[in-house]
Amino acid sequence: RPGRARPAPPGALPTPVALASGRLAAMLSRVAHGARRLASRHGPLKPAGSLVSARRGKASAAELPSEVDAVIIGGGSLGASCAYHLQQRGLKTVLLEAHQLTAGTTWHTAGMLWRLRPSDSDVELHTYTRDMCIKLEQETEVNSWTENGGLFIACNKERLDEYKRLWTMGHYFGVDSRMLSPAETKELYPILNVDDIYGAMHSPTDGTIDPAGVVNAYKRAAERLGSRVVEHCPVEAIQTESYSVQGQQRRRVTGVTANGQNIKTGIVVNCTGAWANGIADMAQIKVPLRAMKHAYIVTESIEGVHPGLPNMRDHDLSIYFKTQGDSLALGGYERNPEFWPDVDPNFHFGLFDLDWDTFNQNLEGHIKRCPLIETLGIKSTVCGPEAFTPDHKPLVGPDVDLGGFVHCCGFNSMGMMLGGGIGREVAAWVTEGAPNLDIFSMDVARFHPNCSRDPLWIEDRTHESYAKTYAIVFPHDEPLAGREARKSALYDALMERGCVYQSRQGFERPGWFEPKLGPNAHCKDYDFYNAYEGSISGLDRPAPSPHAEHAYHRLVDGECTFGWGGNVKLVEEECKAARTGVAVFDQSYFGKFFLEGPEAMKAADWLCTARMDESRAIGSVAYTALCNERGGVQCDLTVTKLAEDKFYIAAGGTTFTHDWRWITRELEKSGFQAALRDASDDYCMISVQGPYSRDLLAGVTDIPLDNDAIPFSTCRHAKIAGHDLMVLRLTFVGELGFELHVPSSSAVAVYQAVMAAGEALSAAKGVPVANAGYRAIDSMSAEKGYRHWHADLSNADTPFEAGIGFVALAKLKTDKPFLGRQALEKQRAEGLKRRLICLTLDEKHPETPLHGQETLWRDGRCVGFVKSTAFGFSTGEQIAYGYVDAPEGKPLKPKAFTEWLSSGTWAIRDKGVDRPS
Repeated sequence: RPGRARPAPPGALPTPVALASGRLAAMLSRVAHGARRLASRHGPLKPAGSLVSARRGKASAAELPSEVDAVIIGGGSLGASCAYHLQQRGLKTVLLEAHQLTAGTTWHTAGMLWRLRPSDSDVELHTYTRDMCIKLEQETEVNSWTENGGLFIACNKERLDEYKRLWTMGHYFGVDSRMLSPAETKELYPILNVDDIYGAMHSPTDGTIDPAGVVNAYKRAAERLGSRVVEHCPVEAIQTESYSVQGQQRRRVTGVTANGQNIKTGIVVNCTGAWANGIADMAQIKVPLRAMKHAYIVTESIEGVHPGLPNMRDHDLSIYFKTQGDSLALGGYERNPEFWPDVDPNFHFGLFDLDWDTFNQNLEGHIKRCPLIETLGIKSTVCGPEAFTPDHKPLVGPDVDLGGFVHCCGFNSMGMMLGGGIGREVAAWVTEGAPNLDIFSMDVARFHPNCSRDPLWIEDRTHESYAKTYAIVFPHDEPLAGREARKSALYDALMERGCVYQSRQGFERPGWFEPKLGPNAHCKDYDFYNAYEGSISGLDRPAPSPHAEHAYHRLVDGECTFGWGGNVKLVEEECKAARTGVAVFDQSYFGKFFLEGPEAMKAADWLCTARMDESRAIGSVAYTALCNERGGVQCDLTVTKLAEDKFYIAAGGTTFTHDWRWITRELEKSGFQAALRDASDDYCMISVQGPYSRDLLAGVTDIPLDNDAIPFSTCRHAKIAGHDLMVLRLTFVGELGFELHVPSSSAVAVYQAVMAAGEALSAAKGVPVANAGYRAIDSMSAEKGYRHWHADLSNADTPFEAGIGFVALAKLKTDKPFLGRQALEKQRAEGLKRRLICLTLDEKHPETPLHGQETLWRDGRCVGFVKSTAFGFSTGEQIAYGYVDAPEGKPLKPKAFTEWLSSGTWAIRDKGVDRPS
């Protein structure tokens, strides 16, 4: 049947089993004819020709070292890059490849690289990969880079706006690009049909990476540094050992077995792509990744096509063209991809028969963009295995559960583009404890363990991320797949009140409320966008019936815009309630941990920038940073001192697993007699905020709530409706407010008591009392200057750079040691090379909002870029936070930096237009 595996490189290609009707049928008959002619003229395809070794059989024992610092498994572009970068940092490494280098996915990759991405970290990673290709050619004399550029077609205004935003961002990062009219697009790429396009973006310094060349170059460079690269050496087992840390059981890597020989090591890097689950199974861990069949076809020669033509992407048609000599490689992302659940460990250079019924979706787009294609024969088809993840981002970094196991897989057809940059980041992570850049969006710890271990959640989300590969990245889009994997105890109660939920790390958190909809705002079961008939291709699962009506889908579609979403007025009303009355937020999404043990205070004081020693009173709450050795903010959270040997930590829900991993690993390294206990599912967090919040709670709590009884940043134990809870006087929105940390079993009763008191308060005093969601929190926290990890600060930013130096100043005035102190002392003495600033647009109530990644201009010079934005409904201002560089790249002391900031004329460049700020 279509889609069956063929374990050898293709020779004569099969005649398509199912032909399309109409004009595609004629083309597909030429496809088979062209394929047969290719096979007879040229013989079978050669995988990664320059690396195919004449040697066969297993590696000899003499080739394998008995002990190394790190074992890299997988000889593709990622494995080769990791071997090079780890060896470059002084580690003794060996790379083990089960068959030959480039086997699996690398050998048949399209190899296109494009640098303008909706993420500053992605731009830097892709740029480094490009630069490494050029550098490696100089070092090894192996060429792997062709600079033929990239062309991006926009078929609608929203897509053109997205490209304009990327083009604008390129000014800061030095990525050359220009916007083209349809006529200019036709001039650059004459065979394209441009009748229906709005314009295009051309990035001339993008290009194509030769997979065999780049792997060979990394291999040579790594071996020159002392690394060992061993082919025909499959890993057979991963050794681990169990041990105890403060009564908690842990595991760590101790070695691998390959070809019957044991190699002692404390680090294993899994770079095996679609085969990553097999390696993870050896270590008894899970990887949220699925293998799929991904294809492209190669046309016969086309007059006017040459290697200098740019690689073309039409994201709206979900297709790409890659120049391949005087032919085109045609690929894309269909809505009905085929899963490959039974991954064959011996499928080294194999390909699958192309399923034309699936690929026809792409082919229709190819013909629309270039009608000439309909008349061509097809030289060859390439349908191979590729690894995809639930959010279309790679899986990188240390495993949450198994010490010494490092993930570097799941690259969603972007492994070639990211190979150089991620190899560098993995090496930094292994040797320094943290990557150089903020790559949390790729960190394997972004997923909650409940999701990582749920096969249906992984399959559903991975399908959706594949199907939406080329979709516009809107700031308020939401997934329809994998919903309700994690919920708070208040989920149903809030749904009855019209909660429109957002999905974050598999958790359903309130986005905003549509009171008139009630429970109809519920996200229904995933229907795979009606992409399959009968069953889901490759899976033993029936295809679900499409939804005739889906209110949640309509609501989300209304937010898929770069303008003002359809529900912005409802968010504004929630903000108004918090500023003038009371807003009630369910923030149960937060992680909740207890740090306990005889040396819990010493441990907290070592980890936190804020003082956690005897000087801090029991019952006090501190907002603090946890820094890495470079001074970067690894976590930002609140810590409540419940006793000398017990601390309560509330961590952001987005970073729950990440923060857990960081704290537990650092506790282990420090050796303190203290342990971290996860209580996230045991507690809900109901946040009552607004100028009348004290009035509301006064009638339902059994303790006084005046300033003397519960000052700001303190915690008290209380009862509401007979249920025990903790009251923390804190705010994320800048108003008088109280957080109720309630056992989950009591949450509904406490919530109902709070809302009943709110209704009485509203009736008595005429003030608004409303449920509210995270969209409102984002707006109000931006108005007050509060920071959000992974948005405004990260492991790559110090507290001083992020404008929260106050979290460390008190401790820096003492001689108390804490993690990151030396780096912060040095920076404080020398000054800052970059700094987070806040700008507002001069125009009040602007017609179009900002969304991030715009560039910051001072006196006509680009000096930075926007990291996060929000509209302040209270002030009527568009707010933007972004990092700017000090003049000439030299450090400035805070006063001098402030003077420089204040003396210039500022603008935010948005889609190529300067907006005075």
